[in-house]
Amino acid sequence: MKLILAPEPEPVAFALIEKSDEIGPGLAYDTGQKGHLLNTSAGLMGIFAEETDHFVDWMAEHRGIIEREYPDTAIDASSYPPRELYGIYLRDVFEEYVDLARQHGMPVDVYHELAVDATLTEDGATITLKSGQTIDADVLVLATGTPKSNNFKPLEASPNYLDSPWPASRILQTITDKDASVCVLGASLTAIDAVITLVNNGHRGPIKLYSKDGLLPRVQSPEEKPFERQVLTMANVRKLIREEQRTLRASDLFRLFRAEVERILGPQDWKRFKRIGKNQLDLLTDDIRQAEDYASVFQNILYSTRHISFDIWQLLPQDERIRFMKWLKPYSDINRHAMPLQNGKKLRDLLASGQVTVTAYSDKVEWDDANRRYTLTTEKGYTDTVDYVINATGPATKAEKVQVPILQKLLEKEQLLPCEAGGFQADVNTMQLYVPGVEDAPAYGIGHVLVGELFDTNAVWFNVERVDPLTHAIIKRLQHERTERVTG
Repeated sequence: MKLILAPEPEPVAFALIEKSDEIGPGLAYDTGQKGHLLNTSAGLMGIFAEETDHFVDWMAEHRGIIEREYPDTAIDASSYPPRELYGIYLRDVFEEYVDLARQHGMPVDVYHELAVDATLTEDGATITLKSGQTIDADVLVLATGTPKSNNFKPLEASPNYLDSPWPASRILQTITDKDASVCVLGASLTAIDAVITLVNNGHRGPIKLYSKDGLLPRVQSPEEKPFERQVLTMANVRKLIREEQRTLRASDLFRLFRAEVERILGPQDWKRFKRIGKNQLDLLTDDIRQAEDYASVFQNILYSTRHISFDIWQLLPQDERIRFMKWLKPYSDINRHAMPLQNGKKLRDLLASGQVTVTAYSDKVEWDDANRRYTLTTEKGYTDTVDYVINATGPATKAEKVQVPILQKLLEKEQLLPCEAGGFQADVNTMQLYVPGVEDAPAYGIGHVLVGELFDTNAVWFNVERVDPLTHAIIKRLQHERTERVTG
């Protein structure tokens, strides 16, 4: 009998590629603005699987820094700390684990460059940096983050246009006239961050939010209350599929949601819940009241689906995912991705004063070189002019429109497959990307790169959950390869 011994573990070497000078905070958490708050409570922001309170525990350990630099920040799971503080947390954890890896003989090389190309084979990946340097790796993880909006390409050549609200310093360096008029394209949480950047730094001029639907995010209660669903459950979703003997539809989810609401509120005239075209100040004022009274049934239901939304998404075929994105996602987003109460009150006061306005049905924005201003036009023919434009409409989802160099090169070479609902195709059980012609491809993805496959990729807690199967898959892969090398 031949005895085959398991191979001794070999040290893993890491190559981290990040064009910024610092790894951890990224654009959104390195704002330099203490008035920018997290849009998710601290108790969901831990970056270790099943340890959602890790960030809260870290804050408790660093109480001195918080009391000195962020004195109004509560150290508890229901708080909404400054984004900048969360960036410090990310950097601190990153540095801790880099040191730990090196202590165990695992090299960690950091390249502060942009990755512009890659080639994937069954033997591994070769990554090309902007400088021309190449890096060979056994495994490539594409964690390219959330790309900038690119839906107003003609404006990029105009002088007073910002293609993103991040970093916040760009807004302050560009819009120095405090009385200038500013258009923020979009009305989401990111758009509100742009508003806060301006007003917290003394901007006095009008700020005009323009978006397709004009829907402001709703307002979160001071803390999340448990809600027990009885209709919109996985059991009922599965039962519906079994009894109807067909695939799940987006309309099925809406019917179950509606039934859950009416179980609490009784029969409703659902037309009254339409928010597009209504007075946003009135809606926001009522949202704040509901948040303070913990009475927002829509939010309570949708927040309670947090940990089943991924499983439900996997049951929707691609055409139904696209239908959901088009018809239901805007309303889902304003409820599931609501603003902190503090920001809601600040925005309410700005709307009441007239400094901030919200316009729906925006159609086009053009730069008027002769008058050195932008002209805004709505679908109904209303026009307006502003001095500056900030694009806060959110990232593209279609693979061909995601302007990340390495992703575009891989797509161009047909080494990645577009997902119909957005991003690229992958095995959601392992996060392994599908690479045509390469069996067991050495490439994995996380975050927005898999938005169509995963759905909830703008939530930190969800990405943390999905990193867990990704890392397990990579570890098993490396162990398998080492065993094969030893046994021949």
